[in-house]
Amino acid sequence: MNMAFVIISVFNVVGCLIISFYFGWKLTVVTLCSSMPLIIASAFFRIRYETQFEKTNNEVFAESAKFATESIGACRTVTALTLENTICDRYDTLLQTHIRGAFYKSSLSTLIFALSDSVALLCMAFVLW
Repeated sequence: MNMAFVIISVFNVVGCLIISFYFGWKLTVVTLCSSMPLIIASAFFRIRYETQFEKTNNEVFAESAKFATESIGACRTVTALTLENTICDRYDTLLQTHIRGAFYKSSLSTLIFALSDSVALLCMAFVLW
């Protein structure tokens, strides 16, 4: 599915370039030299930060999931020692810490995502200007 999306995108860009060279080669050259590098760079940073953010989230929440799995696996021990409230409080603290850290990282990721979407619109506005 991902490779199909890449192939469709490449054919889309090539087709648009052929049509634009046919109707106005001067504007197409200006667009290719000024806007295309910015759009490619913004797409690169967007994909890079999305994958880093997802990898970080998986690592962070894997720790809390591991703690929950160990606690459930030792259910008889937890019940025998009446540690249910302690385990729940510790799990809640662990999740809250991870959520706070993920929130700050997601703010940066969201800002980069918004900028990468805006760059394409700014390039279109520049070409129309």
